[in-house]
Amino acid sequence: MATFVFLHGGWSASWVWESSAKVMRDKGHKAYCLDLPGHGENHSVPLEQVKMGDHVRCVEEFLAGIPEKVIMVAHSMSGMIMSQVAEDMPEKMEKIVYFAAFMPETDGAAMIQYILEDPWTQVGPQTTLQLPNGLSDFRKPYLRNLGFNTCGDEAFSFAESRLQLEKGFLWTEPVHITERFESVPKIYVHTLKDNCCSYYMQRRLVKSHGMRASFYLDTDHFGMIAAPEETQKILLEIAEMKTE
Repeated sequence: MATFVFLHGGWSASWVWESSAKVMRDKGHKAYCLDLPGHGENHSVPLEQVKMGDHVRCVEEFLAGIPEKVIMVAHSMSGMIMSQVAEDMPEKMEKIVYFAAFMPETDGAAMIQYILEDPWTQVGPQTTLQLPNGLSDFRKPYLRNLGFNTCGDEAFSFAESRLQLEKGFLWTEPVHITERFESVPKIYVHTLKDNCCSYYMQRRLVKSHGMRASFYLDTDHFGMIAAPEETQKILLEIAEMKTE
């Protein structure tokens, strides 16, 4: 049986993965959903003070506390976090799964460059609001089309009520990778109607590293909420995949 560790993306927390994690557990796998510092119930560092190193340290400390290798699944922003963790602790990774997630093309890359270079993303000043304390929020009229454009009404209401502020400055921090990162088996789950990390950008990112497999969801950025059953089917298939 596999051990899954799920990482949430920006403006969210572990709740995005809870239904998928439950299904993994029901099928006999282990599954953990982490709240990164400043998100959800993790108040170890105030969000205004959070740096990428805090996120990386949170994940690495968790991994150090379990004996087995894991399948780590990262959504959106946390793809960059997962990449740094995979560089630092490749021996703990059975597979890493990018779910509509950003990944560094080269050493020293930062997430912000991919947002700025994505001609199809709708993340920008029109859709997000920068607050005086350095945090950012959604401009509500644009929220659904930005991240939840294929979600049904019930799924969107579930997500909207749980979204939180984010620290966009995290996006400017670089990730440092070497051949250690390259040695980890990588899988990408594409979201074809994504207005945050567009399918165009997703295809660009996977070209920079060898993928063991690619999967496709005809959904928005939060595919695990828009299409939970399809997402869970993919995760179960990934659990069965051999890496040798």
